[in-house]
Amino acid sequence: MAEPAGPLAFLYYEVALILQTFEVIVPVIMLASARPRRERLGVRGVLSIAGSGAAIFVACPLVFLAVTGGSVPVGGASYSLFSSIVILVSLVPLVMAIFEASAWQALFCVGAGYTIQNLASGTTEFVWLLIRQARGIPGSVTMQQAIATMDALIATIVTVVPLLLVYTISYFAFIRPARREGLGSIEDHGMAEVLLLVILVVITFDVLIKELSRTADFPMLFGLRAVHGTVCAFVLFVQSVMLRRRGLEIELSENRRIAAERERQYQLSRANIDAINVKCHDIRHQIHRAVAGSGVIDPEFLTSVEQEVAVYDSQAKTGNEALDTILTEKGLLCEREGISLSVIADGHALDALAPHEVYSFFGNALDNAIDAVRALDDSGQRSISLTVRRVGQLATIHVENYFAGDTSFSGGLPQTSKNDTSRHGFGTRSMREIVERHGGTLTFGQRDRTFTVDAMIPVP
Repeated sequence: MAEPAGPLAFLYYEVALILQTFEVIVPVIMLASARPRRERLGVRGVLSIAGSGAAIFVACPLVFLAVTGGSVPVGGASYSLFSSIVILVSLVPLVMAIFEASAWQALFCVGAGYTIQNLASGTTEFVWLLIRQARGIPGSVTMQQAIATMDALIATIVTVVPLLLVYTISYFAFIRPARREGLGSIEDHGMAEVLLLVILVVITFDVLIKELSRTADFPMLFGLRAVHGTVCAFVLFVQSVMLRRRGLEIELSENRRIAAERERQYQLSRANIDAINVKCHDIRHQIHRAVAGSGVIDPEFLTSVEQEVAVYDSQAKTGNEALDTILTEKGLLCEREGISLSVIADGHALDALAPHEVYSFFGNALDNAIDAVRALDDSGQRSISLTVRRVGQLATIHVENYFAGDTSFSGGLPQTSKNDTSRHGFGTRSMREIVERHGGTLTFGQRDRTFTVDAMIPVP
């Protein structure tokens, strides 16, 4: 069976291009869905898919024909390489349009997705190579031509099984761990280098092997396919290491902040204890003077004792060190700002969260609340309440505070106004990423002049 020629060749390779694009989109969407979806997803999705489709299936062949003047066949190696690059580039804005992903996060998803597709395609070609060698099929016969003459079972084994196998392994070994990280730590310009590696090494190598498949002997093709699969696996490994390394850097930075704050609170505690010991010594003398007949204790002295004890007593003790650290820090800040911070917290309910996650979540939540009530003139409304408790298999978090004016929402998140620091928004994306990383939900709401934050996180 010969490959189609003339106008049919264009249609034939367009269909192949559609199948290739679909195979790339599947892992890309699986990765990108770790990011929150944008609002008005239907409109954005239709427009972005239409734009990417036009670029891939219309602009790609037309530009190629215009550049080459029709002297290079549409189905050749040059067109395969050109169309692969177009698919790669066009999917980046598609991901950014549908999901709340930065350019670097979109590059990560598209580069990894294309590598997984190339690994699956290469594995399919590898299986076909083994079958061709076992059956003694000439190299001039392409896989598509041979499949047309095979029974359904063999054709399925050649085309479908390798694809499903590679995608399944890639999901458990790469996609699921990457989704668990939430892709929030991917803001690295090194992703451009990885993308270049994907284009120049993985795609070009695959196209070269396909071009040689009709003329090269079995040992050479076997070795090239083995190297190609190894390169694909290595690229995925590099991307996985970059993601994890960046995540560890962020975690280390947060842990350093926690350690520094704990050291500061430790020094504060020692200073307060020393001051209280001195006051206790003075109290003894004051009592002796009263007993001796003066009967008077200095009121200013009693006030200073009360202040020392109040500061010492302000250190939170919830059962979670990270939560204690952030509550003590924000409690002292609220005291200086004249803000009432009411806390009822079971720190053990947050055992499923890492210390840096607890510090980051409650740090952002309380910073937003403090910014909001700081702008209020009514001292009776300068109050914040925080509740953390375990209900069944859920850890529930509730933060409530007054605020001035209305808060606008986008994608379920409050938006910040540069001219109004009482508006919530700072760090809310990070808060949602932390909650969703553990399979929980986070909602923001407003009622009259009260703003609320509610999170529910599954706990073991």
